Amino acid sequence: MDNFKSRRNKKYFYEAIEGLIVNNKSIFFSVLYKAIMEHPSYVVLSDMPIDRKCEILEDMLKHYEGNEDYEKCANLIKIKKNLT
Repeated sequence: MDNFKSRRNKKYFYEAIEGLIVNNKSIFFSVLYKAIMEHPSYVVLSDMPIDRKCEILEDMLKHYEGNEDYEKCANLIKIKKNLT
C-alpha cells in the first residue's frame, strides 16, 4: 500500500512539473537552474528516470541557447555528462 501511495505522489509531482514547464518555461527554468547549480548531486541521484532528466536538461539548453546565455548552457552540459 505504501508503494502505491509513493507512486501516486510521484505521479502528481511529475504532473505539477509538467504544468510549470508548459505554462511558464522562463520562470520554471530559472528556478530549476538555480536549484541544479546549488545541488547538482540531487539531479544525478534523484529517482526520476534518466531519459526524462536528459529531456528536461535538453529543453533548458535550447531555452538558454536561444537567450544566448552560454555560461548556463556550459554548466548544464556538465550536469548532463554526469548522467550518462
